Amino acid sequence: MPEQEYPDASPLEIDETMEGAWACFSFFRKRSGKDRASFLRAIAELLKDRKDKLVLLAESETSLGYDRLHFELKRTISELELFAGLAEFEEWKEEVKEQADTARQPLPKPGMQTTNVPVGPVVVIGACNFPFAISVVGTDTASALAVGCPVVVKAHPEHSKTCQNLADLVETASRQTRMPEKAFQLVHGIEHSVTRALIEHQRTTCVAFTGSLKGGQTLHQLASLRKSPIPFHAEMGSLNPVFVLPRALKEFGEGIAKGFVAAVNLFVGQMCTKPGLLILIESPAVESFLERIKEAVGQIESAKMLNQSVFKNYHSITSELSSSLDLVASNQKQVEENERLASCRIFEIKAPDFIKNKGLRTEAFGPASIIVRCKNENQMIEIARSMEGSLTGTIHAHYKDMKLVARLLPIIESRVGRLLWGGFPPGVAPGIATHHGGPWPATTDSRFTSIGLYGYRRFVRRVCRQGFPGV
Repeated sequence: MPEQEYPDASPLEIDETMEGAWACFSFFRKRSGKDRASFLRAIAELLKDRKDKLVLLAESETSLGYDRLHFELKRTISELELFAGLAEFEEWKEEVKEQADTARQPLPKPGMQTTNVPVGPVVVIGACNFPFAISVVGTDTASALAVGCPVVVKAHPEHSKTCQNLADLVETASRQTRMPEKAFQLVHGIEHSVTRALIEHQRTTCVAFTGSLKGGQTLHQLASLRKSPIPFHAEMGSLNPVFVLPRALKEFGEGIAKGFVAAVNLFVGQMCTKPGLLILIESPAVESFLERIKEAVGQIESAKMLNQSVFKNYHSITSELSSSLDLVASNQKQVEENERLASCRIFEIKAPDFIKNKGLRTEAFGPASIIVRCKNENQMIEIARSMEGSLTGTIHAHYKDMKLVARLLPIIESRVGRLLWGGFPPGVAPGIATHHGGPWPATTDSRFTSIGLYGYRRFVRRVCRQGFPGV
């Protein structure tokens, strides 16, 4: 449990926060798109002005590294500017009109106009591993504010100072642009009761969450069991399987091995798109590939994980994997508990054993992954069919692998939100075409993205007006 920097919000404070968000909703949604765009751009400008201080603070709480945090903050600023444009031109409304036809037989056709409207106060529960991009001022907050939804952010207790500094900045921008009071608010809380109270409050109309599968499942149930159930958009655990086909392994094995290890270890494996599985077919090229894996892992230096709780969870999961799997490679003999240093660990298992062991479907949040060795193509297909939903899936193929690609592709596509041809999944480039989602348990609703322009669709609903004048 992190050291408590700010007191937990009391039930009364939570009630006042949500009632305040609800009271300002009718005013905030009526503000022009240009006004809300100015608000988002003011936040972006303040982030630019205070970037060095913010990065220094975030590094002290997360150990993610200055380069990574500067890049993440730059991405967050770009996202705010992207959603400012969306707000200004009100493209998010996606209006559709049908003209009336009074002469239609046997019945006249009424005129209709359908548009998106904001859902109401949104509760945002951010991630521990993205203190800027998936936190107080990330895509969730930016997209919700852009469409006119008041936002209440639950600060992450592992980087609460960063959260508070960001919240202070947003409130400054709100005053500068004369936004309605309570359009944005921050709530602190280590105890689960705070999060529960926010989700169950009658004024909460939607929740955005990024975190563990266990946490997401619990909170999703709370949202579903309310007297009035609400949308709960969660990004949770993901194995992100990588399928390496035989000819690709033979021709490109060395590069794939290096790229795979780099992806597994990127930011100490603390990425939701880290490849948790690599699936290949037995061939003479496999042993050479595993040697390249060992060499690449041996060149990695252990690094600090985000916090003690994340480190302990990683240590526990990899210890459990060690008891049932063969260790292919590790860059040190033992993790250093006091320093939160995590070793990169690559395990291996035969395909039939993997299929039998359902426990291996659990994400190991950290620099660990499993290589699944298949006897033949049919076993690889069976592995693909046994997979649960993931944010990503990757295929490495040579043109001589195309018959197997034709069999694999529809299966993998049915289980992921983003499919990669070559390369590795960590790193999501936000944009118009971005889709960061996937079937359960990757997310609670695979139709929506939590990164990119269309993230706003989580916070709107369609309303049709029929027979109104002028339609």
